[in-house]
Amino acid sequence: MKLNSIQFFTSASMMISMMLIPVIAKDIGANRIQIGIIVAVYGLCLFISSYMFSKAADAWNIKKLLVAGLAFSAVAYFLQVFADDPLGLGLARGFLGICIGMYPAALIMHVYGAGRSIGKFSSFGALGWAAGFFVAGLIGNYDVIFIASSVLVILSAIISMRLPDVEVQKIKVEYMSLATVKANWDIYLTFMLRHTGATAVWVIFPLYLISLGADEFWIGVIYCINPLAQFFIMRRLGGRDMASLVRYGYLVSVVAFLSFIPPTTFYYIIPGMILIAVSWSFLYVGSTELLLSRNQDKATAAGLITSVISLSSVVGSLLGGVVSHYYGFVAVLVLAGGLSFISFLILAVRVAPDSSISG
Repeated sequence: MKLNSIQFFTSASMMISMMLIPVIAKDIGANRIQIGIIVAVYGLCLFISSYMFSKAADAWNIKKLLVAGLAFSAVAYFLQVFADDPLGLGLARGFLGICIGMYPAALIMHVYGAGRSIGKFSSFGALGWAAGFFVAGLIGNYDVIFIASSVLVILSAIISMRLPDVEVQKIKVEYMSLATVKANWDIYLTFMLRHTGATAVWVIFPLYLISLGADEFWIGVIYCINPLAQFFIMRRLGGRDMASLVRYGYLVSVVAFLSFIPPTTFYYIIPGMILIAVSWSFLYVGSTELLLSRNQDKATAAGLITSVISLSSVVGSLLGGVVSHYYGFVAVLVLAGGLSFISFLILAVRVAPDSSISG
């Protein structure tokens, strides 16, 4: 339960702080392109940090790395309180990205070393997202939102200090080596393409919902649907053919993103959010399990999923801001569906269907 609690609290804190960033940025004077840049800065810093610390988790003491990452993240969440213009918000989000990147690989290696189910562990992250979305919509006050995120990560740091030591294989790592990326390029590339499209959507999605008549409370409720559904789906993915699961995840993503186009009111968004939950559950659990089974440097391979997500966030945030600024919200949704379909086509010929994992 300690690992699940850390996963829940850190995921909740991340989403409490993240969900309303586009709205906060707009309120302090940022236009859509600047909103994209602010989100991109966070993603770029998280990409660099998670890349380096994923490799470090294969060579360092994972408990010390986990505790340090959580402690620094708690400070970074709190510092967002003092951001009162687009530049200050961008800098605060960048520092937060660096700190958050320190601990995910160490946390996943605790789970792997303890022989726990990746799917069930991941489901508590989804539950944390749901709680974070709901709390952010309920609180509304931006300063309180950032403080709440900091408090949850402090609780996670305290819990992590009480974790038992887990024996995992330590290996010598080359921090500048791209061997793991090259060996798993099909998984990383397709994941990046899909998540680039997804991030392009999420960076403008609160504004899209507002244009359909939603207020901050309903934005929180709609965002909750996705992770709540993930919680139940992820827990039932053990023992599946992970390669097929990933391919289906990309097809469902295509349908999900395109389903957001017809609605004239925010209530009609709900079915698409359920499809998003199905697709992300398949993709995240399936890709992580494939990487853990394929590679000796397991912390690096699995941790690089966070790096891929972060890099996708950089590109996707810029695309979402620019495309929506010049062509509108619908163009962003079409872009996301198209990138997901390209990912499906790549994996249809690259990942063999016999790559199954017992979860």
